[in-house]
Amino acid sequence: MNYLILRNDGIGDLIVSTCGIKQLRKIDKKAHITLICSDRNKEYAKILKKDGHIDRLYNLDNINDFSQTLKLIKILRKINFEHTFILKSDWKNLTISLFCKSKNIHAINPTKIGKLTNKTIYKYPLFLSNKIFSSTEIINSINIQGVDTRTKMGTHYRELFNKALNMKKTKLEYIKPNSINKFESQIKKIFTLLKIKKQKTVLFHIDEKWSDINVSKNFMINLLEGITVNRKINLIITNGKYSTELNNEIWSFYNLKKIKNKNSIYKSQKNKKIYFIKKCNLAELIGIASNVGLIFHIHGSLTHISSILKVPIVDVIRNHSSKYFYKWRPNFNEYTQIEIKNLKNPQKYIKKYL
Repeated sequence: MNYLILRNDGIGDLIVSTCGIKQLRKIDKKAHITLICSDRNKEYAKILKKDGHIDRLYNLDNINDFSQTLKLIKILRKINFEHTFILKSDWKNLTISLFCKSKNIHAINPTKIGKLTNKTIYKYPLFLSNKIFSSTEIINSINIQGVDTRTKMGTHYRELFNKALNMKKTKLEYIKPNSINKFESQIKKIFTLLKIKKQKTVLFHIDEKWSDINVSKNFMINLLEGITVNRKINLIITNGKYSTELNNEIWSFYNLKKIKNKNSIYKSQKNKKIYFIKKCNLAELIGIASNVGLIFHIHGSLTHISSILKVPIVDVIRNHSSKYFYKWRPNFNEYTQIEIKNLKNPQKYIKKYL
């Protein structure tokens, strides 16, 4: 059968949805899966496609006008989908799903509490949802009134596939792409030459999310220096897809010098235990994460990559957001989820996990 999945948002969102793809492949060996992705998660989507977990891929961010949207719909209509899964719940995705004439449409239906009415508001109103969708999974994703100690966000996507395909409950497991072994071995060769050992190495990923919460350069430097107080520890620092002012300030402070024959690897001349790897792509970032003993990261894609790799992580979240992010916690036991205001002693986590 033919299946369409709309997951045109973040890398982490795609990763936590892969349990459903895994289940689908398990019950239908001949499944032909089309994935609608975005600029944000296309790199990971291509990894899944290369490894055979999905068969066809379209990037919705490449669809810039009405005529291109119609052209995509025309292509999708010819495939004759038996099931369509809307995992990013918006009206454009619903419109595409309806015009594709899928036999069955299934959707995540997020809710929030209205500020004026204090009543529950559904992304897709219930009267419409009941009429259009063959099955739904309702998620209270905005205003969580209490911590749900059982449910992870991936559970919701798994449950939607369970309902749609009449499957029994299964264990929540994300797909581990075959390519990960290749990414790991490539970085391992580099780290071996640099005498960097996995169980004595920490990865600290500084992407644009750190800038979004307005942390200072001094705050970040104190954290980085706190990690390397133990001189047996090596620290690898990576940046996100886009360099930020914070990145540049930290690079400048640490007085970087490129390591000979290593295109994007630099060593700090101020702290010899710190290495910087600039402009690495997602495959390289996965490879780096595979070769460290602990990750520090403000909540994002690496949170869920760590779940696949089973690498301990300090999952840093925004202040006053623990109830929301608890559902998005890593899908294994060796993690600490902590608000930024409480992240003061990194050695505490190094002693715990390394």
